[in-house]
Amino acid sequence: MNKIVIGILLATTMLLAGCTEGMTGFDASINVTSTSSADEGDSLCGYGDDEECHSVVVELTNNGEESVSTNMYYWEAQASSGGVFTAPMVDGPDACATGSTCTLTLNFDVTNGDKLTKLIWDDIFNTMETEIPSY
Repeated sequence: MNKIVIGILLATTMLLAGCTEGMTGFDASINVTSTSSADEGDSLCGYGDDEECHSVVVELTNNGEESVSTNMYYWEAQASSGGVFTAPMVDGPDACATGSTCTLTLNFDVTNGDKLTKLIWDDIFNTMETEIPSY
């Protein structure tokens, strides 16, 4: 809900200021190529007694007019339990340039025994999502 309100306020402010450049020409997609889990993620994540480190390798294809940020706060994963896990450690470039396909590894702290089922990228103005294959 908060993301929606913030998005509406930002979009309204930008429209009133005439700053709509960058909000058009978005054409990107994500695809999960592999997923794994480990009790401890080799200094990446999963240190808590009740959590594991789940690594999701994703290809981000950018055919749009602007670079696409890979900021950790734009990513979230939904789990089989219905839980939502956010702000993973991102291993890869800070952004994916137009006309490129970039490979990233996202490391999520996930509750023991849970499996991730959907990956979402959302920067308030644009959204991409894909299913995570069983692992």
